[in-house]
Amino acid sequence: MKFKIGDKVIINGNLYVSSNATSPASSIKNKVTYITRVAKGSRHPYNTTGDLGWMDESSIKFYDDKKEDDKYECEIELIDKSGLIEYLKSHDDKVIMMNSKDLKDIFNL
Repeated sequence: MKFKIGDKVIINGNLYVSSNATSPASSIKNKVTYITRVAKGSRHPYNTTGDLGWMDESSIKFYDDKKEDDKYECEIELIDKSGLIEYLKSHDDKVIMMNSKDLKDIFNL
């Protein structure tokens, strides 16, 4: 069995009313949930949070927590039209607060 109870997954596909049902009752797309029950040896061995329905292994994939919290590194060049960067470099003990519009204007964003 690929998945176990407690695994965070994304489900896409048919939902069945029982683990051995012959036809689907509904379907679901891109739902992030957790495996809550496993019925080994059945046609549709997995059930998830909220008892949405039983699913086939092929309709489930592991959820990648890293995607949710990905941090991207990039290099940017800022145009310092108001001298803010130079001011910060020479006054490292100062705290500057400004709204996002002003910040966008200063850095020409």
